[in-house]
Amino acid sequence: MNTNWIIFLAAFVLSLGLTPLCRKIALRARFLDTPMGQLKKHTAPIPYLGGMAIYLSFFFVILGTLILQPPSDSGQVLALLVGGTVMVIMGLMDDLFSLTPAVKFLFEIIAAVLLIIFGVKLEFLPSYPWLTYLLTIFWVLAVTNAVNIIDIMDGLAGGVAVIACLGFVFVPFLGVNSYVPLTAAVLGGSVLGFLPFNYQPARIYMGDSGALFLGFVLSVIAMGHGYTQNNLVALCAPLFILGVPLYDTALVMMLRFIRKRSMFRGSNDHLALRLRKLGFTVKQTVHTLWFVSFLLVLAAGFLVRLSEKRALVFILAFFFGIMMLTLFIALVPMDDNLTKIKESPFQIFLKEPSSLPSKRRKK
Repeated sequence: MNTNWIIFLAAFVLSLGLTPLCRKIALRARFLDTPMGQLKKHTAPIPYLGGMAIYLSFFFVILGTLILQPPSDSGQVLALLVGGTVMVIMGLMDDLFSLTPAVKFLFEIIAAVLLIIFGVKLEFLPSYPWLTYLLTIFWVLAVTNAVNIIDIMDGLAGGVAVIACLGFVFVPFLGVNSYVPLTAAVLGGSVLGFLPFNYQPARIYMGDSGALFLGFVLSVIAMGHGYTQNNLVALCAPLFILGVPLYDTALVMMLRFIRKRSMFRGSNDHLALRLRKLGFTVKQTVHTLWFVSFLLVLAAGFLVRLSEKRALVFILAFFFGIMMLTLFIALVPMDDNLTKIKESPFQIFLKEPSSLPSKRRKK
């Protein structure tokens, strides 16, 4: 059996056992996400600590692999483990004490700097090291928070993460560091073992500790691939693989900016919530976004194999389609009262939503 499958299954089995254990610990310690106010719509307290099950499964399988069959770039794997541990600790503190955005960004920057020190960074601008470092930090922060932002619906973030991991493992990209298939397979298995307990109706949430850890590891995995052997446009391939969380983040930031709302305050601007407004059930919404993630992984594998001209045509056509989709999605009125008033689309954009219909807390 392929080594990637072995470590994937090991992480899956370990996570499948650790998740109910973490749930029991959270229930006993009263570490619960309690429904309250406008932002938390679930009907009963739900235990956190799902993120710890994911992290511990990942940690122990990676540690065992480093002992039994260390890859050539073990230092980079260790840097990922240390940075991921920083994310988990910070996420737990945020779940417990609600850290300010400034404090969370500081932790994330520290984790990104640790990666750079150990040689994990974006490689497409070798002649401009300081620009490379800044772009690496920006990429880590963007992906880490994007995955955290889509963790608003049962099974959504976990399923998208599993699909992205499988894409990084099994789509035959041209040129790859040895730590990429190792870490992607272990992370995919760790999240898949958690997913049955997080699928609607969720019995446990991953919390910020899990979502931030997922985003951080995915950002590192994405930097380890080679994409541009056939065309430079293929630099966009990781944007495809992580397209659902990155698009949702861009959509949320754009709409909050237009409405002159705080970028760090929860709202119902998310893509998943807009699909719910269009009549999708929670499961239909989650399945739809899982399927979109799968298609985007296939698109990334297709993009890296095109010639320069065909890749450029492909990417232009794709982003034109994204612009049309954004226009449609952004015009979905999230405030029921808006449908009773004749207003232009731009006036609708500027309205503050009066209700937050999600089952989960908003990010």
